[in-house]
Amino acid sequence: MKRLGVVLALVGVGLVLLSALPGPAVSGDGPEAVSYGRALFQAKGCTVCHLHREVNPGAGVGIGPDLTEVVFDPAYLRAWLHDPASIRPGTRMPNLGLSESEIEALIAFINYEAK
Repeated sequence: MKRLGVVLALVGVGLVLLSALPGPAVSGDGPEAVSYGRALFQAKGCTVCHLHREVNPGAGVGIGPDLTEVVFDPAYLRAWLHDPASIRPGTRMPNLGLSESEIEALIAFINYEAK
């Protein structure tokens, strides 16, 4: 339980840091969206629970899955990132209050296939 409290505190720090950054007007899965998604992955605290070779190789606590070589259905990932508990009640994944553009950028980064 203590570990989860630390994780949530770190996620909160990431949210505060990112709230000061304006999001670029990106769409689709181009390099700008992937780059913004990578920055969000770090700033929103995803690295606290998830591993991703391009962001935090060998780090993280492994609460969530390694997202390095996965490709999700964009519709599923969009719904999951919008409200994780609506997909899996009781999940440890917090609702990060992501905007639509943040969700699209994270999808572009997570599903980026040239890993």
